[in-house]
Amino acid sequence: MFKEIQEGKTRLLVPIKESPLVEKPPVFYNPRMKLNRDICCSVVKVLMKKEDITFADLLAGTGAKGIRVANETGCKVHLNDANTEAYHLILKNAKLNNLRVYISNKEANLFLHEKGRFEFIDIDPFGTPVPFLDAAVMRVKRTGYLGVTATDTAPLCGVYPKTCYRKYGAIPIRSEFCHEIGLRILLGYIAKTAAKYGRGINCLISHSTDHYFRIYVQLSEGNTIAKKALENLGYVYYCRKCKIREYEKGVFPSSKKCNCDRSYEVGGPLWLGKIKDQKFSSAVLKESEYLNDRRLHNLLTLICEEVEIPFYYDIHKLCKSLKRSAPPIDKIISKLRSKGYIASRTHFSPTSIKTDAPIEELNFILL
Repeated sequence: MFKEIQEGKTRLLVPIKESPLVEKPPVFYNPRMKLNRDICCSVVKVLMKKEDITFADLLAGTGAKGIRVANETGCKVHLNDANTEAYHLILKNAKLNNLRVYISNKEANLFLHEKGRFEFIDIDPFGTPVPFLDAAVMRVKRTGYLGVTATDTAPLCGVYPKTCYRKYGAIPIRSEFCHEIGLRILLGYIAKTAAKYGRGINCLISHSTDHYFRIYVQLSEGNTIAKKALENLGYVYYCRKCKIREYEKGVFPSSKKCNCDRSYEVGGPLWLGKIKDQKFSSAVLKESEYLNDRRLHNLLTLICEEVEIPFYYDIHKLCKSLKRSAPPIDKIISKLRSKGYIASRTHFSPTSIKTDAPIEELNFILL
């Protein structure tokens, strides 16, 4: 059974449960990922202004993302899914929107190796993107783009550190700023994967939303470029008692200690470079405005206004440890700026800020 819905400017047939006894529909569709698809359409529209894009929806499911990209941006789209029922539903959704798209029914990595190169490859799996990244890096064009989603946030955020190490080769830290750690571990893994094939990355825009991380990167070729990208990898050091966090770039972690003489918890390796391109993020915000979605607008506005300083402070957690009630976030930011520090809200958490002020200064303001 299917029902017709509308996302953005696109009509879609999506599966519905025929009975409460059925565990799940035969084809996967997640309405909570609409925001992900909204942003993806805006990203492709920005890219289409400077070059022609062939977009590969690697794990298409109902085809919601690829069909929307084709319908709302006008670019050439390939959709693929190994599920035969998904394949037939994608055919119906293409016909429903009068679209000419290329549709395949293959295992994802086989599809990439058989179909040539693409300007943009989108990896949006259920769980980790790791099994698809090597093939995607090899099959994206010289200065092409990857859109990568990870829904396995529990390992990346430190709930299952051994699983994170097994999949991503990095140690997470379960903390009040774990979502940024998780996103940066994912970005670091993408950089390491690209470097294996002599390619470097530039992060155009990224976000942590609901149950997933989403990253858009542009790749460039050359061993020198790959080595330069790897110079952005490093480690974060955290004292759970003092709430101090430090970070430094480098191949190996150091044996630092906190001022309280406790050994730091160490997370990484992870990406310590930029997690957005300011000009590109602003262009995506501008393109998204046609969707008239307040949540989308607020998220992209926060991303654009967020300062490029790794790791955020949760004000409510700090105030709890200080046994103080939390003042308004904007008031704290204003005080920090008046003292000459950089400070802003962050999209990672509505109760958190980013600042270059030391923890002692922040605690003084909160007291």
